[in-house]
Amino acid sequence: MNQSVKKLQSIDLQETSPLKLFVWRIRRGLRDMLGGKDVLDTAEKDAQTRSKVREIYLKVDDFMIKYLPGMVRETPREVALQRVHETLERDLGYHFSDVDEKKPWGAYYRIVDEEADRFLAEFFPGLDPIEARLGRKDLVLSPKILMVYPGQRLSWQYHNRRAERWRFLTVGGYHRSHSDEQGKPHMAKPDAIVQFATGERHRLIAPAETYTLVAEIWQHTDAEHPSEEADIIRLADDYNR
Repeated sequence: MNQSVKKLQSIDLQETSPLKLFVWRIRRGLRDMLGGKDVLDTAEKDAQTRSKVREIYLKVDDFMIKYLPGMVRETPREVALQRVHETLERDLGYHFSDVDEKKPWGAYYRIVDEEADRFLAEFFPGLDPIEARLGRKDLVLSPKILMVYPGQRLSWQYHNRRAERWRFLTVGGYHRSHSDEQGKPHMAKPDAIVQFATGERHRLIAPAETYTLVAEIWQHTDAEHPSEEADIIRLADDYNR
């Protein structure tokens, strides 16, 4: 599996404890002070010492989760947003053309089109770049990462100037149809890939108990007028947009 996929799938978005959040904030603060070094990174020179500290911390955290379940809660949204944003930008080195972390359902991180072929190779290995461009060399690809909050969903929608290809990085779900009838949801496991045609109705959903992360490629169909965020026809929406 590609390292970028592994890195995103390893982001801790599960239920958490006050200790885990405290340690994460301390690590983050020290990392910034130390020029990017992680005090608990077991790959560093003093790996044995760091490994022991990490082992103790995890044992205490396990104790809290087991014997103090009332303290366990959903990872706060602001923490989840920071973790995904920093992983994409700092750890993986992607550059953004657009970021929106104020969506009612979650957030998206649109990566510059110039990095589309790298994104394609990492998240959709085996997919030929020309095939991804729907057989046309003149068409552009736009990479994107979506994060959906637990229990939330995007609108029931379609697009006029793009097809889309998704790869689920975590568990999630979706609706799809060639008519306006939404139908029953399809559940998706990590690494499931779904292709949507231009005009096909679709909706991304997250389970009630966890965040959903999806790698998405916009496959523009109009070389003269590439699709954009406004190219959304909403048929139903939980947020009355």
